[in-house]
Amino acid sequence: MRVEEKEQFEDEVETTRQVLQLKDKFLDNFFEDKERQLFDAFRNCDIGDDTGLQAIHMMTKSLNSLQFEIQTVMNTGKMASMSLAAELDNDEN
Repeated sequence: MRVEEKEQFEDEVETTRQVLQLKDKFLDNFFEDKERQLFDAFRNCDIGDDTGLQAIHMMTKSLNSLQFEIQTVMNTGKMASMSLAAELDNDEN
């Protein structure tokens, strides 16, 4: 493994550690609260309120997009960690 590649993997693992810490301390509750608020807003929205329904839909898409990005960072960190572990195993053998 090249030094640059190893450094990139280490950076990705550190970023994932930071994201997981933020997720555990803040984001999990944030997402749960926002999802509940959006569902309540949807339930209470009049059927003919196209503007309100569209706003709820856009906020839901934005929230889902953020959750997807966080999951992507976590998956990237997991793969980087696995690559580093495999390199360590190769170095030991």
